[in-house]
Amino acid sequence: MVKINKTLISGSLILLITFNIFNFLNFIFHFFMARMLTAADYGILATLFSIIYMTGIFSESIQTIIAKYSASEKNPGKLKNLFLRTIKKSLKISLLVFIVFAFAAMPLSFLLKIPYLLLTSTGLMIFAAFLPPVTRGTMQGTKMFKTLGFNLIIESFIKLGLSIFLVFIGWKVYGAITATIIAAIIAFVLSLLALKKILKSKEKFMETKGIYAYSWPVLFILFNVMIFYSLDIIIAKIIFSNDIAGYYAIASILAKTIFFGTQPISKALFPLSAEKKQPGGSHQLLINAIGIVLLCIFASLIVLYFFPSLLIKIFSGRVIIESVNIVFYLGIAFSLTSLTNLILLYKLSLRKTKSYLIFLIFPMIEVALLLLFSHNIIEYSLALVTASAIFLWGSILLLDR
Repeated sequence: MVKINKTLISGSLILLITFNIFNFLNFIFHFFMARMLTAADYGILATLFSIIYMTGIFSESIQTIIAKYSASEKNPGKLKNLFLRTIKKSLKISLLVFIVFAFAAMPLSFLLKIPYLLLTSTGLMIFAAFLPPVTRGTMQGTKMFKTLGFNLIIESFIKLGLSIFLVFIGWKVYGAITATIIAAIIAFVLSLLALKKILKSKEKFMETKGIYAYSWPVLFILFNVMIFYSLDIIIAKIIFSNDIAGYYAIASILAKTIFFGTQPISKALFPLSAEKKQPGGSHQLLINAIGIVLLCIFASLIVLYFFPSLLIKIFSGRVIIESVNIVFYLGIAFSLTSLTNLILLYKLSLRKTKSYLIFLIFPMIEVALLLLFSHNIIEYSLALVTASAIFLWGSILLLDR
């Protein structure tokens, strides 16, 4: 008999509510941007956000690692030591990554047909990918779920309000990116204040044996997840016309709400599974989490199947047949990716990471399928569904059991 884990349910519920308010505000952000910008400009913005999502490779990895180590540590002085050491290293690495990105943006701006200054400005979000995850990982690991959720809500609220204002006064895509950067800075400062009890404590050295050995598999596996769900818009921007890429981006962003909407469940599962001691306890947690995710996916796909035109019209302000025709397929694709993310985070929490290098093959399969089947966006979308199904299969069978 499957036992219901109350801590998982309550933690998931808190994060599900707060994260989905965060995701809803992000949806409203894209809602207004899709209406206030032309299809071509929105295609550029969606591409830039795909790049920002790819910097989530670092943020998700750092947050996952910090959550893993802080989940089993109760001493605030040791948590402070872990926090300060990680912040210092994150600042140095983020600066280096930004410099590399600034050089890489030169050919990339030509390939993506995006102004260099705009692309480089987006690169400032690299710092947001390295610093806030340290505070948020500490919150997640110490089960400060409400604080974590509210911090995200504040960030998205500021981004929404400021972006509408800046785009309205004529800053267009630059305004949306500027608002995103400012919101990230304010949220980070507030997250530091939320951890004042830990930061004011007397620092004690925390032993982090195996943290680097654990960090590489986490970074690599989450790298593949982030790359996987971000590449579709970027590749579409390269191979399709600006308008068609914009139509695809509208449907893709809408469908990705399934992935982002179920992420809180994975985040609540991780620290609970990481600290679980009794045999079979973590397996029960996984079954509970899969059940919750499947309920969310089922409800979302019903809405996408029966009301695609209405959703596209609400989102973009007009019925775009090209977007309507693919949004359900993309919903299936990102539903599969949601399950993949859940399973991989669960296995990471148990340190089942020995065969992680093989996961590089899945983004490669995705790129190959999307380039091969790109005669139109329906075929392109079905190729993404196929790639997502293969990725899910790999997460179940290929990572250490």
